[in-house]
Amino acid sequence: MGTKTTAVVRAVVALVAVGTAAAQRPAAPAKPVTEAVQVNVVNVEVFAADRDGVPVLDLTPGEFELREDGRVVPLSNFLAPGAARLAGGAVEAASDGTPAAPLGDDAQRVMVVFADDLNLTYMGRKRALDRLGEYLDGRVRDGWRVLVVSYDRSLHALTPLTRDPALVAAAMAALQHTTTEGSMLGLQKQKLLRDMGRPIAGEGGDAGDLMRESLLRETEMFAEEQLRLNKSLLESLGRFVDSLAGLPGRKALLFLSDGVQSRVCDELFREYQARFPGKSEFIGTMSRYSLSLALQEVTRRANASGVTFYTINARPEMGAGQGTAEDAVPNQEAVDTIEAMSRDESMTGFAAGTGGLRLANTRALSDALQRITADIEGAYLLGYTPSHFGDGRYHKLSVRSTRAGVSVRCREGYLDKTPAERQGDRAAAALVAGGNANPLSATVALGEPEKQGRNTPAVGLTVYVPAAALTLLDTGGASEGKVSVTIVVAKANGATSQAHRETFPIKVPSQHLAAFRTQRTEFTFSLLLQPGDRSVSVTARDEVGQVESVVVTDLDVEPEKR
Repeated sequence: MGTKTTAVVRAVVALVAVGTAAAQRPAAPAKPVTEAVQVNVVNVEVFAADRDGVPVLDLTPGEFELREDGRVVPLSNFLAPGAARLAGGAVEAASDGTPAAPLGDDAQRVMVVFADDLNLTYMGRKRALDRLGEYLDGRVRDGWRVLVVSYDRSLHALTPLTRDPALVAAAMAALQHTTTEGSMLGLQKQKLLRDMGRPIAGEGGDAGDLMRESLLRETEMFAEEQLRLNKSLLESLGRFVDSLAGLPGRKALLFLSDGVQSRVCDELFREYQARFPGKSEFIGTMSRYSLSLALQEVTRRANASGVTFYTINARPEMGAGQGTAEDAVPNQEAVDTIEAMSRDESMTGFAAGTGGLRLANTRALSDALQRITADIEGAYLLGYTPSHFGDGRYHKLSVRSTRAGVSVRCREGYLDKTPAERQGDRAAAALVAGGNANPLSATVALGEPEKQGRNTPAVGLTVYVPAAALTLLDTGGASEGKVSVTIVVAKANGATSQAHRETFPIKVPSQHLAAFRTQRTEFTFSLLLQPGDRSVSVTARDEVGQVESVVVTDLDVEPEKR
């Protein structure tokens, strides 16, 4: 009864979608389906402190000035720290009459630990993990949900999103015993530095020239590998924060790392140039080893997902634990300083760009971690209604307080996601958080896997939605509606695919409407499965009634080989 459409998407998995609706899909409807007007309220977390850094918790709406893209916007909602909950989940309005923000979603707390084992080294890591384990135990016992992941050359989910302290403790214990890529890469870097200091490298003649040429090639190869690995890390981190977008509540990501170098191997290049002046023509091409734009993209994606970074720099003090005397290089302190500056840009940038904090791995780390709790619990929530909705653009934010001596901070901006992107976020969130809201009574059925090509199995996936649950508009002689279906697949390691979305107009002649209401609509897809695919999240949305169901279904796929 309906025409077929086909689309191909390739990401973590490949999806080939073929959709059919039980009702007729017209080639050119006489009238477009009218969708309900959506009200978009943007909530901005704001942190306020006095000159001594002490949180200020008694500001009123009139003491804030909020700007979007440089223009002042009026507040439509306001929630102060510690606002008392009233019956029905509401809170009292501010003294100036500004409505209070609802507490339902805002009252939830999500804390994610992301251990960057690609850049972490052994020195300082254990101390940070010990303090962090104690801190997380307190949070889950306070009702926060916690998720622990790590990254070496791929993403590893060590826990689901959980309130179980035993699961969190086991994950932190596992991190204590894993080998870090950062330590092994650090040893390779130290060897290059030692080789640069060998007497033969500074000699004249053929032997010296050959040594320097060999060192140049090794340095460039090492830098290229570091660039590739860290680009992959940042892309995985970006996709991971994307998957958190649909989670309700305030979301804090604790990024445990020695820092991602904004200028990869900058210290090696500079050391080579200092030792062999006039022999380092390649220095002019160092810009190709920059990760500045990739780092900024992670910040933008975190802001788009409402995720605040709290970075924990696990790197020890310069010169501490850098190896034995015979391993050390003459310019170790200068090399360490250059490297630390390059790494610190990412840690500072992530925190400042998302409105979070940068913490140092010192003996006072336990106290510093408690600042995160105070920070989140002491945040104001400023809401406003922009003139745009779903324009797909990134909008700059800034806030200032008119009270003397008070400084404030917030995330640098947010992405006004399109309706399709928001639907994809909710589908991905169901995979992360579990639990389904299903007001449309949608169901999902999987067929038997069939081989496609050499090794890729395909499985049919059918989404059923009772026609009686859909909102249809009378357009004169017919009733029209619209259903969109979004599919996201999760792997066992916690990674998720890009969302694939199809939209299906529905048009039912008036004389067939009563019979149609007794049936169910069907939307059929074909999934190309990959090793490690764990589950699929399907979101079915009635675009007219603005009602949405999410259904998560397990997949029976062989685990990915490691």
